[in-house]
Amino acid sequence: MTKSDFSRLCAENFSENKIPQFATPEITEKLAELCEIFLEANKTMNLTAIKDEKLVVSRHFSDCLISAPFFPLGTNVLDVGSGGGMPALPLAIARPDLKITALDATAKKTAYVENTAQALGLSNVSVVTGRAEELARSALRASFDVVTARAVAQTNVLLELCVPFLKKGGVFVCLKGKNGAEEAINAASAAKALNCALTEDREFFLRDVDGEFSERHVLIYKKIGENSENYPRKYAQIIKNPL
Repeated sequence: MTKSDFSRLCAENFSENKIPQFATPEITEKLAELCEIFLEANKTMNLTAIKDEKLVVSRHFSDCLISAPFFPLGTNVLDVGSGGGMPALPLAIARPDLKITALDATAKKTAYVENTAQALGLSNVSVVTGRAEELARSALRASFDVVTARAVAQTNVLLELCVPFLKKGGVFVCLKGKNGAEEAINAASAAKALNCALTEDREFFLRDVDGEFSERHVLIYKKIGENSENYPRKYAQIIKNPL
């Protein structure tokens, strides 16, 4: 697929998914480069089950960028469990005002994100390698305006892993699938324990390139108080006994 064809595909799919503001030539050309690097790296790394450019647009790029309008201008963002750089890299391309840190426990994946950001000329991306529950007790604790996560774990687990990274008044932008509303209900006690409040559950019906729709939720939590030093617990405890 040529870059012009790819840009046209992005423009069509972004428009269908109500994010046409990200279909500028500058953004779609960068996304075309990202797609090429992403699929090439995927031949030797486990980044995605998707191997088709068209599906990368709808199932990765659109899926990541529907959350982009929820990030306040010029904020310091942490992407927890970034994996293959989703949503960190598409966000960095579409929102150059954001300063994004991609966190993942696998050094091979953070190296991929770092190298890809450099190849794309994205000066607003940095990486951190390590486990979230350990790094949340480091100097990174309470140091971010926004934390985000996509396809990592259940919401009650994610809250304990992610909220301690937020400054008081910061927001957690949680990207979920069709079970997002149900997960938010089940995470109510976790939110209370972590001094944060669900302020919005925005539902989307994401249109695929083949015309199919899939339900998505962007859950927005605001941190309204400090976190106890007890959180986050060790990962085994979090999983065994979620808040």
